Amino acid sequence: MTFKVLLVTFLALCHGFNLDTENPITFQENARGFGQSVVQLDGSRVVVAAPQEAKNVNQTGGLYKCDYSTSKCEPIFLKVPREAVNMSLGLSLAATTGPSQLLACGPTVHQNCKENTYVNGLCFLFDSTLLKPPQQFPETLRECPQQESDIVFLIDGSGSIDPTDFVKMKEFVSTVMEQFKKSKTLFSLMQYSDEFRTHFTFDAFKRNPNPRDHVNPISQLKGRTKTASGIREVVRRLFHKTNGAREGAVKILVVITDGEKFGDPLDYEDVIPEADRAGVIRYVIGVGNVVIGPDTSVKIFN
Repeated sequence: MTFKVLLVTFLALCHGFNLDTENPITFQENARGFGQSVVQLDGSRVVVAAPQEAKNVNQTGGLYKCDYSTSKCEPIFLKVPREAVNMSLGLSLAATTGPSQLLACGPTVHQNCKENTYVNGLCFLFDSTLLKPPQQFPETLRECPQQESDIVFLIDGSGSIDPTDFVKMKEFVSTVMEQFKKSKTLFSLMQYSDEFRTHFTFDAFKRNPNPRDHVNPISQLKGRTKTASGIREVVRRLFHKTNGAREGAVKILVVITDGEKFGDPLDYEDVIPEADRAGVIRYVIGVGNVVIGPDTSVKIFN
């Protein structure tokens, strides 16, 4: 398939411009996505990108320099770094004058870190000749995260949780945990209602890292919704070295609930400062006919 770029010349006036629609100039190349991005350089040159063009294995995106006087285009050579996997080069283009330079970016670099895939970007700054090796930004991609993470799930087992939703909650937790196989992440889980039950600690997970062995046997407690008290229990008990919490690890608390707390003698203002001092990062996830309002989510986060 041949892709085309239709360019019309214009003459800038004091407060406007004219478009020449009678004699447009057409550039075309058999490159997928040709014309997605176009910028004009000095003189009669334009640069046209084809970010979907398959240049090589795991390499997408091509750049072309086109000339008004000849209506022809030539590929711009770029030695693509090995880590630039499927970056869609040219999806973003920008040009400057004085000096004339071209900035071409590929924002979809795929970086596989074990079971996780991160999307990064690379940009290349060419001089006016478009012949010299460009500057690369950043010079290298950041390395895969190596820092250890300790993650606690605090799940709502109160009577307001529908049993079907409780099963879905367990399935969600197991699925998330499975995404971190062979990583430096440890998990622990506490269920709360009127009481607080630790189903497995970091040490227990370290001994047996099979999520479903830990999660499947969990049964719902029923009772009231003491979310604030549950947060305090997690901070004081589970994020502790006696239960396998590691010094220097990122501490993450994921609260899964169906709504506002009920029957809890503590307010969020009573427990969140303690979580902050312990360096615990917090997330809240709704389940079922969730009624988590801005007030609850803000208080848990802040």
